[in-house]
Amino acid sequence: MADETSPVLHRAALERVLLRAAELQASGADIPEALSEAELVAAAGEVGISPAALRQALAEERMRVVLPEEKGVLAALAGPASFATARQVPGVAREVLANIDRSFQREENLLELRRFPDRVVWGPRGGIAGVLRTFTRFDGRGFPLVKADEVSASVSDAGQGRAQVRIEASLETRRSRAAWQSLLGVAAGAAGATALTLMSVVLPVGVAAGAIVAAASVWLSRRGYRRDARAAQLALEQALDRLEFGAPRPRTLLDQFLTPGR
Repeated sequence: MADETSPVLHRAALERVLLRAAELQASGADIPEALSEAELVAAAGEVGISPAALRQALAEERMRVVLPEEKGVLAALAGPASFATARQVPGVAREVLANIDRSFQREENLLELRRFPDRVVWGPRGGIAGVLRTFTRFDGRGFPLVKADEVSASVSDAGQGRAQVRIEASLETRRSRAAWQSLLGVAAGAAGATALTLMSVVLPVGVAAGAIVAAASVWLSRRGYRRDARAAQLALEQALDRLEFGAPRPRTLLDQFLTPGR
């Protein structure tokens, strides 16, 4: 029977208390460097966390898209240019690599550039064929990886019927274009401020106008590039999802009309 004299915690407070308690418990516990999902489910059951809740949290973690950190001027202006993801999936290495190859050429509009025994490199499909495929895809997803300079996949056998897969993509050209757009915007803002000042406009007004133009240009260029970068990183994760869980049902034009934001 609950103690009627003790304070009542509502859901938001309860979640915060449980999260903090887990953090405090973890800080003093011997946490292993890695656990399999099966081991994590078993450990969670011992402390009263339901398998359904944990599996949902694991699914959300798989879908989380985090851009890698990178230093330098271009990275500061636009963001990172290299992206990668890795996972163990069911299958034999040779067959898994063949599945990735078929998927990237069919689903991502990529073309094989180089092939090695355990690695394949693709680039964007150019020419009329590439353009036609871009305009004839009706599921709303598009081809986010065609904006990459190259995409590569390496696969090796991990034993017990599983393969270790690593997929990488480089958006160096797309990032350079975004950085140049930012610099041109800054130059345009400075030129505008100078022109307004020469036209006898009050100096602070001219400087403010130029600063707004420059800041807007940098923000728009960075925002556009990071949108493409996140889409590319998500496409890499989705490629591994298809290998691990199978391909989802293709979305039709009607699906795209009914749910345009997905």
